[in-house]
Amino acid sequence: MASRPKVLVVGCSSGVGLQATKKLLDKNEEFETVCLVRNQEKAARAIGEDAGKVKFINGDITKVETLEPACQGMDVVVCSVGATVGWRLPGSNANTPKNVDYLGVKNLSEAAARAKVPRFVLVSSMLVTRPWHPYALVLNTGFGDVLRWKLKSEKCLRESYKQQPNMSYNIVRPGGLTNKTGGKKQILFEQGDKGSGFITREDVATVVMACIEGKCAANSTFEIINGDKDGGLDAASLASLVSDQ
Repeated sequence: MASRPKVLVVGCSSGVGLQATKKLLDKNEEFETVCLVRNQEKAARAIGEDAGKVKFINGDITKVETLEPACQGMDVVVCSVGATVGWRLPGSNANTPKNVDYLGVKNLSEAAARAKVPRFVLVSSMLVTRPWHPYALVLNTGFGDVLRWKLKSEKCLRESYKQQPNMSYNIVRPGGLTNKTGGKKQILFEQGDKGSGFITREDVATVVMACIEGKCAANSTFEIINGDKDGGLDAASLASLVSDQ
């Protein structure tokens, strides 16, 4: 039997990363799930009863030396990390938007590129290119320029993966995240960072799975929100995506 593709999830303990991990484990016969963690016990508690199906690798997105060994042999890297703090005194905490959302993602994308990981899926954010939007002003002011750092990390990923043969990326930019049950409302796709809206974390994870499975256009950046109509993910929406210029 052919070996299952290995998917490394970075950010598996909470949010979209946790939801994506659970969806991977639902397809355990198709994918091997590997998680990069700082605290294996915490991650296992978050994942729940299926944690025994996960291969855990100790590492930290802010520690470069732990990343390339973790990426070796992977078929896909999924990055869904986010800083848990906003403004702090310089040097008081490494878990800041600059160190996590930018430098950490930069470290990871460069390590994945060096390890020749075929596909990289990055969960970023809507509004990264519109700093004067009211919501962007609130986020950047209250959370350490988080959208500015996320935009820089997107550019680093494109730079790391561009013109690499047999390697591609997807950058998923969700709107405001909610904890509502996914799969209820249609998932709307946009490109160009023009709209705004909200989407469930579970629905973002559904789109991440589509990227893992190669259903999203290679080297594409796109925004997703929930619409008003009932539905979910449909093939036509995925087919509408175009690669970055």
